[in-house]
Amino acid sequence: MATSIRDLKKELKYVFEALIEQVLLLQVASGGDKKNNALINEMVDTYEELLAKINAHRKVKDKKAYFKEVNAEIDAKVKAFQEKIEAL
Repeated sequence: MATSIRDLKKELKYVFEALIEQVLLLQVASGGDKKNNALINEMVDTYEELLAKINAHRKVKDKKAYFKEVNAEIDAKVKAFQEKIEAL
């Protein structure tokens, strides 16, 4: 878990950049595919959704529990994307 909101945002960006890079490398190796583009679009949408959740921390009273929940959601979504990438 990141120690600050700034670190959490950086970590989120790094992880999603790495996932998108994996898909792009697969796309180059396979000659391009619409499934890859759809997966990248889904990743970008998820990244923006999670970033919005991180930025919404000001509206929450119990920040520790909120960020624990956000971190769990990030982990779950990243794991799901990794499984989708392996299936390509």
